[in-house]
Amino acid sequence: MKIRTALVLACFLLSVLPLGVIVVYSYFASGRALESAYHAEATKLTAQMDRRLTTLRDELQERLAEVSALPNPSEGNVLMTMGDAASLVDSLEIHPVGPVPTPHPMVMRMPRFKAPRFSFSDAQHAQLKKISQLGREMGSHSLTPEQRGALQKQLNDAQTTFNDSMQEAQKEFSKNLEAHLQEAEKQREEAMRRAEQQREQQFNVPMTERGAVVGNLKAHVSTDRIIHRILNASPEDADERNEIAFAIDRGGDVYTRTEDERQRLDKLGIPQKIAAGRPLNDIRNWIVVLRRDPQSGLQVGVARPYGEDLEGLRKAAAKNFGYGIALIFVALIGIVPIANHITGDVELVTRGAERIAHGDLSTRLPVHSKNEIGQLATAFNRMAEDLSVQQQRIVEQERAAIEYERKSAELEEARRFQLSMLPKEVPRLDGYDIAVFTHTATEVGGDYYDFHVDDGGVAITIGDATGHGARAGTMVAVIKALFAGYSDAQTPADFLRDATEKIRRMDLGRMAMALQLARFQGSDVTIASAGMPPTYVHRRNDNSVEEISVGATPLGTLGDDYRDARVELGPGDTMLFMSDGFPELMNAAGQQLGYTASIEAFAAAATARDANGVIASLENAARNWHGDQAPNDDVTFVVVRAV
Repeated sequence: MKIRTALVLACFLLSVLPLGVIVVYSYFASGRALESAYHAEATKLTAQMDRRLTTLRDELQERLAEVSALPNPSEGNVLMTMGDAASLVDSLEIHPVGPVPTPHPMVMRMPRFKAPRFSFSDAQHAQLKKISQLGREMGSHSLTPEQRGALQKQLNDAQTTFNDSMQEAQKEFSKNLEAHLQEAEKQREEAMRRAEQQREQQFNVPMTERGAVVGNLKAHVSTDRIIHRILNASPEDADERNEIAFAIDRGGDVYTRTEDERQRLDKLGIPQKIAAGRPLNDIRNWIVVLRRDPQSGLQVGVARPYGEDLEGLRKAAAKNFGYGIALIFVALIGIVPIANHITGDVELVTRGAERIAHGDLSTRLPVHSKNEIGQLATAFNRMAEDLSVQQQRIVEQERAAIEYERKSAELEEARRFQLSMLPKEVPRLDGYDIAVFTHTATEVGGDYYDFHVDDGGVAITIGDATGHGARAGTMVAVIKALFAGYSDAQTPADFLRDATEKIRRMDLGRMAMALQLARFQGSDVTIASAGMPPTYVHRRNDNSVEEISVGATPLGTLGDDYRDARVELGPGDTMLFMSDGFPELMNAAGQQLGYTASIEAFAAAATARDANGVIASLENAARNWHGDQAPNDDVTFVVVRAV
């Protein structure tokens, strides 16, 4: 298949299929979103009705508790205490309890009207506010006796006026209450008849007097009126949304706001499904949410239709799909010349790639535009140039690899030469136990140690050349040659002065070497140092560590002020000579071990059985500090224990 045909077909498939999928997905997703939104709103409305039921029950319980606290519950003060909640109660029964024989309960039928409440008028509120203001002014300490007397007179007048208005208001309230009580008397018989026909709920509240229970208050509450109040408190736009608020009591009776809503519920089969315990989510194009109050057994619910809105979504999706198909066919007409232009540029790139494949890395393509094809041509030219550069780089890398192999071979030879200058074995002497350890940081290290044994004792030297590699190896070779001519007639300081003078005459540039020389003769040790770390002596008797520091400049530098220091060794005492690679050893965090930690490590290691045990302990301390990584500097130990 040609690219031109493939582009046209791909354009069609990659536009029609995704468009169809998007439209279908959008329809179903919108339907689910609409259903979810309606369900959430219905759930919210059902929860509101459930909260109204709880609020009514709590309010009724609170009013009954106030009635139970009345010292002498009569019909008048019971009605005034109950307030609006009285309209929900059919009757009240008061059952006295106590040690005396229980008399018959007092039954009080509640009239179906809203009992009047006593409240302050605006004038009385103003008078109370004035009395409160005068009281605050009287509490001021800055008033003169004349001012205080004038305020007291105003306060007395205001209180007298308020008391007179309260007496008039109480008379008016008593008159209104009497009229309401007469109307309540007429409604009792009708209320008694309805109470027998309706399912009721009972509230029991204990009556107390001075902390003791003196009776029980039982209220018969009409379920019908509670449901009527809950359902008629639905939102004002409920009719416009065609939603149906309903309730079901414990007996299975269904309540709605109107008979028409009841018939619609029956047509949908909602009461039958609830009675049979069947799910309510299979009613087509309707959302039904139901909540049950565990205390009263009353169920409240909302049924809301969403089918019309879903049908509108379906029509809109079909219309959008048709518009999309029309736009796709218009686009297909214009894709043909574009495909011809693209395929022409692709053929140009193809020919250039064939030339490069035959080895012509000088091939370059003309760039006629800045679109993707132009960018491809630019990338092609860059690739050809990179290939040319890469080819040259490969040649150079091959040359570098050959040079690296040559230098590696030279470094390996230098490493073997440097190691050959170190003693092949440690001298075994009757009075001393000697052990050594060295670990180089590169192929050719700068650390050096050596021994010179004669009839009178042994001379031990340890050094550290500047740097690493071949330069350090050269300096080690020079010191090796000088130490080979060491005479026991020389003190260590004399040898260092003679060595530094000879190194200067060699004119080795900036090359230098720190060196330490110790002469052992019996229990007497003479030490001289040229820029090396201190020597440490562990005393077996008191388990202490002494530091012997003889400061001077390294060999080959300007200074030559070297001096000898003498130490007496007792049986079991241990001496440590080391390069600065141990205290300057770094861990993974870039922290140095330090001289304090080095002394502590030596003090712990000096308790080993022999010199090799001391070396093993120091090696383990170094490994624990820097891990398995290569050390940042050469590390060398020479341990001598007097036996």
